[in-house]
Amino acid sequence: SVTCRDCHRDPNPPGADAQEAHKKMKTEGATCIDCHQNLVHEEAPMTDLNASLAAGKMVLKPDEDEEDEDDEEDEEEDEDSASEVTASEEDDDEEDDDDE
Repeated sequence: SVTCRDCHRDPNPPGADAQEAHKKMKTEGATCIDCHQNLVHEEAPMTDLNASLAAGKMVLKPDEDEEDEDDEEDEEEDEDSASEVTASEEDDDEEDDDDE
């Protein structure tokens, strides 16, 4: 919340609902980010903390959409490989039938 407060000096918003919500900061130990993450400003990219610490610089996490696409491609490749194996086994069975 210190980062938010660098620009937003007054944590007491106008309006009863907002004031009630902001009581969580005092009573429940909530932070600005708990409620306002990517809601107030343009969406910020998510960082990979472990990779960032290891690299000594900020490393962004891949977009979830990209991960989903990669997973789908992997599944399709696995299905294609399984189909090829099944087709090869069927060819082998046909050859065995011809030998009899």
